[in-house]
Amino acid sequence: MKTKVLVIGVIKKGNSILMRKKPDGSLPYKETWYLFGGELFPEISPELAIAKEVKNNVGIDIKLVDKLSWDTEVKHDIDGEEKLFIYLDTVCESLGGDLILSDDIEKLEWVPINKLSEYDIVPPSKKLLQKIGYL
Repeated sequence: MKTKVLVIGVIKKGNSILMRKKPDGSLPYKETWYLFGGELFPEISPELAIAKEVKNNVGIDIKLVDKLSWDTEVKHDIDGEEKLFIYLDTVCESLGGDLILSDDIEKLEWVPINKLSEYDIVPPSKKLLQKIGYL
C-alpha cells in the first residue's frame, strides 16, 4: 500500500477558522467542509508545504505557528487507489491577502470556532478539531 503524507493546517484569523467546501460529487467525502492540507515531499519543509497549498488554492499568506500531532487514515485517494494517509497536524495564522476560489473549492468561509459544530466536516478534519477542543 502506498503512503501519502499531508501537512494539515487549522488556519486561524482571530476566533475564526478558514474552512472550504468540496464541490458536489468530490471524492472521497462528498459535499463536506474540510481544512487545508499540503502534500509533503522530501525536498520541501512542512511549513512550506502548507503555505504553498494555501497560497495556491485560496490566495492568502499564512505562517505555521504550532506543530500539534499526527494522525492516520486508510482511504481511497482521488486516483481511486487505496492509500495510507499520514496527517501532520498544525495551527497556522493568516497573514492576510484576498481570498480566491480554486477549481476544487466550492465555498470558503471564516467560521467562528463556536459555530463549527453546525458544519458537516470530513472525519479527519473533525477529529483534529475535536482534539484541539474546537468541537
